[in-house]
Amino acid sequence: MSDSHVVLITGTSSGIGKITAERLATRGFKVYGGSRSNQDSRDFQSLEMDVTCTRSVKETVAQIMNNEGKIDSLINNAGISMVSSVEDISIETVSQIMETNFLGTVRVSKAVLPHMRVRNSGKIINISSIGGFAGLPYRSIYSASKYAVEGFTEALRLEVEKFGIEACTLQLGSVHTDIKSNREENLTTESPYFQEGSKVARQFNREVDRGLAPEKVSKKIEQLLHRTRLKPRYRVANAYQKTFGFLIRPIPSTVIEWLLRRHYKL
Repeated sequence: MSDSHVVLITGTSSGIGKITAERLATRGFKVYGGSRSNQDSRDFQSLEMDVTCTRSVKETVAQIMNNEGKIDSLINNAGISMVSSVEDISIETVSQIMETNFLGTVRVSKAVLPHMRVRNSGKIINISSIGGFAGLPYRSIYSASKYAVEGFTEALRLEVEKFGIEACTLQLGSVHTDIKSNREENLTTESPYFQEGSKVARQFNREVDRGLAPEKVSKKIEQLLHRTRLKPRYRVANAYQKTFGFLIRPIPSTVIEWLLRRHYKL
């Protein structure tokens, strides 16, 4: 069994996932990065894994367990962004986004939980968004997927805490990555939403271009892996986005958890 802290990160082919994997690997963590295409990396072990395929996820987790004997932490990072009106987006694209952003998180979590439970230890960090607590226009399905991740994580925390497993979401604001290259976009000139949707897309692009450095996200993730106790959620965003988040949900999540524990006698 490995003596190092073993971390599995999904979506490591680029952006936040890759930068986080590289950071953790250079700081003594044993990092496995899962992505649909096996990426060469001198810093971490890259494995081909499709989070939308249950068999692929199970095989990847089994390979890590065979190599290391444990998985200490999971970072569910794989995701797809989008810009489209609800009316214009196809159901096929909706399914693709939900399969990756939400069901992918569920699949990988389910695959690692039995191993964490046996060891009575583990951390699961699910990458969420400011779109997970406020529906963003022309990003409706993305917001829906992140709302789902938030609800899933809140429930998961209460189920697994007795097994020494902790879970949280990391809500991200605008981060300067190449997210545009992996974005589902449906803004056609024939659409009655084209003018407004295009304006929103340009604003989104400007926010990403001026966004926080992804290294700030990777630094926060490293800090969370060192914590002995995780809060339900954390936020990495600019001042405006943080303030918006505080205003929209005034009741502390720790109070909500206390009420749920009392109600269900957990």
